[in-house]
Amino acid sequence: MSSILARRTFLAGVATALSAPTVLRAGVEADTDVVVIGAGTAGLSAADALLRKGLKVIVLEARNRIGGRAWTESETLALPFDQGAHWLHNAEVNSFRSSARALGLPLVDASTSNLQLYRQGSPLDRTASGRSFSRAEKQLERRMGSQISSGKDVAISGFGSDDLWQNGVIGAAAFSMAANPEQISILDLATLTDGGDLAVKGGYGSLIARVFARVPVRLGHRVAALDWSQSGRVKVSGDWGAISARRVIVAVPPTVLASGSIIFTPALPLARQQALAAFHKGQFLKVGMRLGLPTEALAEYHADLDDLAGGRREVLIADRFDPLLTLIASDDTARDLAGQALDARKAYAVERVSALLGSNVANSIAATTSYDWASDPLAMGSYSALPPGAADARKVFAEPLSDLIHFAGDAAPTPYAVTVYGAYRSGVNVAGKIASLKRSQGWRAWVAGL
Repeated sequence: MSSILARRTFLAGVATALSAPTVLRAGVEADTDVVVIGAGTAGLSAADALLRKGLKVIVLEARNRIGGRAWTESETLALPFDQGAHWLHNAEVNSFRSSARALGLPLVDASTSNLQLYRQGSPLDRTASGRSFSRAEKQLERRMGSQISSGKDVAISGFGSDDLWQNGVIGAAAFSMAANPEQISILDLATLTDGGDLAVKGGYGSLIARVFARVPVRLGHRVAALDWSQSGRVKVSGDWGAISARRVIVAVPPTVLASGSIIFTPALPLARQQALAAFHKGQFLKVGMRLGLPTEALAEYHADLDDLAGGRREVLIADRFDPLLTLIASDDTARDLAGQALDARKAYAVERVSALLGSNVANSIAATTSYDWASDPLAMGSYSALPPGAADARKVFAEPLSDLIHFAGDAAPTPYAVTVYGAYRSGVNVAGKIASLKRSQGWRAWVAGL
């Protein structure tokens, strides 16, 4: 069965850091080659690439940790738990696969061939249901193919039918994009590439923290304003002071930029403001549960077909390394849970575990944790889907401002968008462009900021 949790599952055919980062807090310099705003994967990868090229780089991070939405937290459950990104998507090309191996961290296949589907709580035969789901994917691909070829953008909800399995596929795609089917552009989804999934022992967030542990980061430095009104220079400022830079990389989510939390002078062009406003504040909400029982005997993924097709989009995941279960709810279901206290989220998760896996497993839950990325002002969502008519917003988001200010992140237009690897690729690409500017202009022009 192809991956129900892959970012674009049915269109393939058409930290708690293990090593702490270098932290700089005092002595803000007046001037540098490049300032990177945000120490998520995009910002860290860009900074790392530029430092390797010999440029002087300052990374400013508002949080008191690195990694952004790739965050492994170990205190609450006394086991490493990814509050944010978990899967190494596009495993065939994902460079973090080799990073994990170089660090001696075990990897395990996390494709949803190990999926148990249910109907109203009753388990379906895994072989038969797998075939039915795959057949529905192919049927849906054929129906969508001509629409994609025409270039006319519509929501994936428009392909709903009286076929429960095809509606389940649509629901699975909506789940994976953390949005309702009405909010997902078919043309945007069609640009994303599918691939295998892996999980890494110790957590994806911890892996990111270890890979970029040598990148110097100024934690607790929230940027409030960017002034690019002076030719060849950008002033970056916050309550910590100010820095003058020849180039700036903004590596924060488009939803955060759309909120106006960073003031640009002059203001961002109207077309960019409109593009930023188009990004949906997608929401995954996890409830992590430490069990008193091992999870080896459980299928890795558990989902109810009627729920996926009908609007309650959630999946239960049994960890392959530790006795952990995770309930992941998406969009409206996530939003409903986010409005409740942790005890209520736990009660809901326990009820769902009991309904699908039985009371014996539910009664073994020893501790729970949950984090709401949508209410985090530095994230404003798990990642960003685009509605019909806004498929070009990723391209507009990533366009530089006068070659002075560049933008990077998982929202950028790569085939791996809305993944950690996509954020990495975006950061490396932007770093390459800035290094090329330096080479093409020559050092004197670079220093002058021309």
